[in-house]
Parts: sequence; C-alpha cells; structure tokens
Amino acid sequence: MKIGFFGTPEHSAILLKSLIDSGFEISFVVTNMDKPQGRDRKLTPSFVKRLARENNIPVLQFNSLKEDSAIQDINSYNAEIYIVYAFGSIIPRKIFDFPVGKTINLHGSILPEFRGASPLQAAILNNYKETGITLQYITDELDAGSIISIAKVNIEDSDTFGTLLEKLTNLGVAEIIRLLKSFSGKPFQSIDQDHNKATFCKKIKVEERKLDFNYSDIEIHNKIRAFNPGNICFTSFRDKRLNVYKTTKTELSSEEKTGSLQILDKKTFGVVCGNKKIIVLDEVQFENKKVMKSSDFINGSRPLNGEMFI
Repeated sequence: MKIGFFGTPEHSAILLKSLIDSGFEISFVVTNMDKPQGRDRKLTPSFVKRLARENNIPVLQFNSLKEDSAIQDINSYNAEIYIVYAFGSIIPRKIFDFPVGKTINLHGSILPEFRGASPLQAAILNNYKETGITLQYITDELDAGSIISIAKVNIEDSDTFGTLLEKLTNLGVAEIIRLLKSFSGKPFQSIDQDHNKATFCKKIKVEERKLDFNYSDIEIHNKIRAFNPGNICFTSFRDKRLNVYKTTKTELSSEEKTGSLQILDKKTFGVVCGNKKIIVLDEVQFENKKVMKSSDFINGSRPLNGEMFI
C-alpha cells in the first residue's frame, strides 16, 4: 500500500514517524511552506519536512493546492490512500477524492462536536472530562466528512493542551495503524455525521490570552491549561507582565477584592476570583525572565496581601 501524507507540525511528524517505523510505504509528504523563525527570521522547514528528508521521502510544497500543477504533482504518485493530520491548509476535492482509499483525516475531538481549529482547547475550556479522536473522510465542508472510527480518552484536571495533544496523538497513531493494516484496496466503512449536533471552535486569538479574574476559578484554571503551551495566559503585577503557566484550584474562599493577591503560606499565594474562590498560581514568569514557582515569586517580589493583579 502506498500512502500520501499531509501534515506540518511536530505532532503530525510523530504520526509520520510511526507509519514509517511500522513499515508502511510513504510515497510523498505534502507540508506547508517554510516559515521565517527566530530573531534572524530564517526560513525554517516544518517538522514533517525534516523527517521526510531524513527518510528520503519526496517533499511537496505549494502556495496553493488549488493550482492544476499542484493537483497533478500530488496525484501523479498514484498513492492508494491519503492520510492528513494537522496539515493546516484546505485540500480540494480533486486531491482528496483521487486515491482509491480516499483521504482520511485525524481530528482531535469526538465529531460532530468541536469542528474547527482548536478542538483540544475547546474541550478543556468547556471543562470536559472526556474527549477523543475521530478518523473521518475529508469532504468539501471542514471536519464534516463521514466517520470511520472514534477512540476516547479521559481529560485529567492536570492536563494541559500539551499533555492532551500527546495523549490524542498517541491514540490516533494506534488507531490509524490498526485501520491501515486492514486496508483492502477500497474505502473503509463509515457513517455520516449528525450535522444538527455539530459545534464549532475557532483559532485561538492573541487577545484571548489576557486573564480576567472576574471569571470563576474553574474558568480561569481551564483557560490557563487550554492555552499552555503556545498561547500562555498572562496578567499584570506591579505594572509588569506576568505569564501564568500553572494553577491549582482550592476550596478556599475570600471576601477580599476580586483580583487581589492572598498569601497562603511562605511558599504559596493565590488570587481571588469572581466567584470568591482563591486560585493558586503555581508557576509564573515575568517577561524575559525564567519560569518560577510560587515560592520563588514570594521570595523575589515580597508581595503583600491585597496587591492587585490587573
């Protein structure tokens, strides 16, 4: 079986490596164009591109997949099935409908819930205790194709976007390999989604990272988890930006002003939230400084009860 692979970031490369290590023949990879990174803005290849080059797999990159030349180049490899994971660009019908096994997408939610760009973040933000992955056929409408299989996983209160992404990637890898081993040269059985139950999530915006302590402790805790890593939340303390990496919910309450700092002991401090519960800030970081634990913040800043986070 010849596979065409579409993907870009590191977690997509994890799936690609697993397919290679499992002995599947990867005819080509399609990945997004190299992007400028770092202070010198040097053009940098994606994780998928680097892995493909290391394994002598042809790499295809296009400014647009709608161009006839792109469609012809991709389909000329005559791969029997296309696999997509976190590619980052729309794939037109002339590509996704070409292989005999069609095109399978690994999506990070239990569809039809959380179609779109941030399903993992959405699950955490909505305080879900369970989510999963869906293997589905690509169609013209985003994440609306028929479902081949679903696998579920628990969301722990300590999970962040990063840890949940790792869980779902590993789950998806196992499910895709299991599926591909049963490939018979034709599309897999699938069922249509219930489109009336579809919900949607959008790409995380920079301005959403700012913390507002008028929200409840649960909402704030979930937001910090959902945006870590990649979109670290922040507040302001003594006119300096303070990034917040990790929090812990408590059963403690306070009638002090919302957003005010509360010293809990020599190693721990919290903030009064909108529902008057105190949330502990476990790991924080002043801009351009190292990430530090609560105790280091207390020792270094010598905060006072009642000082405000804005």
